[in-house]
Amino acid sequence: MTDAASKTDGAAESIEFTKSLRKLSIKVGTVDDAFDETPGTAVVLCRDSGSRKWGPKWLSQAALQANVPSDPSNALELVRTTRPDVVFVEAVLVGSGGEPIYKMLLDAADVTSKIIVLCNGSREISAALEAGAFDVACKPYEWQAISHRARLAMRLKSSQESLAESTVALSEALEIANTARATLRSQQSFEPVTGLPNKSKFVDLLRRGMRAMDKDSGKLAVIVVGFTRFRLVIEAMGQEQADQILTEIGQTLSECLRNTPHSNSYGSQVLRTAVVATLDQFRFGLMLTNSGGEEELAQLQQQLLDALSRPIQIAGQTVHLSACLGLALYPEDAGEVDSLLQRADNAMRDAQSRGGGFKYYCAETDAAAARKLRIEHLLHEALDRDELSAAYQPIVDVATGKIIAAEALLRWRQPDGSVIAPDEFVEVAEESGLMIRTGEFILDEACERFCAWQEQGVRLPMICVNVSKVQLLSGAFPRTVQRILEAHKMRPDQLELEISERGVLSGDYDVIKQLHELKSIGVRLSIDDFGTGESAIAYLKELPVDALKIDRSYIAGIIDDRKDAAIASAMIALAQRLELTVIAEGVENEAQLARLRKLRCDAYQGFLFSQAVDADAFVVRARQQ
Repeated sequence: MTDAASKTDGAAESIEFTKSLRKLSIKVGTVDDAFDETPGTAVVLCRDSGSRKWGPKWLSQAALQANVPSDPSNALELVRTTRPDVVFVEAVLVGSGGEPIYKMLLDAADVTSKIIVLCNGSREISAALEAGAFDVACKPYEWQAISHRARLAMRLKSSQESLAESTVALSEALEIANTARATLRSQQSFEPVTGLPNKSKFVDLLRRGMRAMDKDSGKLAVIVVGFTRFRLVIEAMGQEQADQILTEIGQTLSECLRNTPHSNSYGSQVLRTAVVATLDQFRFGLMLTNSGGEEELAQLQQQLLDALSRPIQIAGQTVHLSACLGLALYPEDAGEVDSLLQRADNAMRDAQSRGGGFKYYCAETDAAAARKLRIEHLLHEALDRDELSAAYQPIVDVATGKIIAAEALLRWRQPDGSVIAPDEFVEVAEESGLMIRTGEFILDEACERFCAWQEQGVRLPMICVNVSKVQLLSGAFPRTVQRILEAHKMRPDQLELEISERGVLSGDYDVIKQLHELKSIGVRLSIDDFGTGESAIAYLKELPVDALKIDRSYIAGIIDDRKDAAIASAMIALAQRLELTVIAEGVENEAQLARLRKLRCDAYQGFLFSQAVDADAFVVRARQQ
């Protein structure tokens, strides 16, 4: 955008903002002055001859022009048409359906008139006030006083209408101000929250630094800093406190670069430029010219990780952040600004996928990012073309050897016959926002198949489906489950939803709330891959789960590894104490099964009995029992 265009846009926004404020000031400043001068309108609905005669006369003294219809039966239509400020209505008047006319007026959403009910006694007064009447009057009617109260009612109605108009004007002014603020922020060189250079300025500084390195034959390092769960900090603490955290992080990074030594590995003094910038709401960028050798960069890496791992105190709360850093070098890793910054960002995201830490850019990083992007593209097409399918693995009772359930597992075979593993595409689905559609597909497919098996005589107690934390956090998942169950006419207890331990044992309030809502529907819940997470088991007692599934990594060592055996035994004992069904995953030989039987494990699944197979093969396997 040119400077001239920016000035023109800014002037236009300023004019619009001024108009909105002027409109607002008119609404706020002149309301009170207008009340005493503005004539009003009223409708008098009554059969009392005295009221019909004297009411309009006294109302006219209060600057209220009264309409006294001869037939009050069409009162609702009359009020809707004429929109009077005040309506007087006798409590005894009823409509064609036998309901009091004043109640019909009060219940009509499009009637904004103030309703004053004319009553004969205390019972009618109580009923009118309970229905929401603005005011009541009791016989004998003092129309002089009633007229004064009617004027007050009109005054209140005008105030409310003016307030609504003022609110609209204020909203318009704020919207224009916010737009102007956003425009101004984008044009500035510094991010207002942290006071650091923004991305546009950082890119300009990178370009200058690269030109300087071309002249001096030096190296330039770019580091992108992100965090694994910063969005949760914003949700938990609010934007204002999150901004304070970002400011402190910016100061920490600046201090780290200031403390970087100014000599190379040979002890020679070098001219060095160090910059910290804010790239967006969740990421920072660092640039270091004449960045030195691997030893110096390793020292900087450790310094940054140590500094960012320190807890931050904000408003009496302690915040621990898991930093993810990605580094790319000029000219080795890229020859121009955008590519260099993108490759540092790819390295940071690689570190992020590993749970945090520091990652140098390498060609494999780009290959992994490109692979994810391609899978995301193909997954969109796969969902549209119905390329996804389900395989079913039997869950077997340890004591009887009978199949007691089937676990539905996602499979993706492309048109060319190649297969993309769930471990690869499920992660992409979660990151790209496709997990909602993918999860709904497998849930619907599993429920449909379960009902088909029932009709074929394969009567399993239930079917199990994996659920992602992304689905739980969507907020609409319980309604989706309810809809699919109703569509297939399944009982809720015939469906078990499996949630990964990392998805539930985190104390996340929204997840726990969703689990309780699912439990209220009547479905069964189980924790999958138990033992692989890093969360506190203390949360287990808060979860409405029915079963635990011990991860295959512990079952693999249950015979030969004393520690794995001890952990598996403890998990089974824990589940039994909590009265949960316990299922062992990945059982591959008779020795493992014998040990599980001895430990009184309830059920198992694994290649010993059957791998995951297609629906028809599962039916054959089930009928062989």
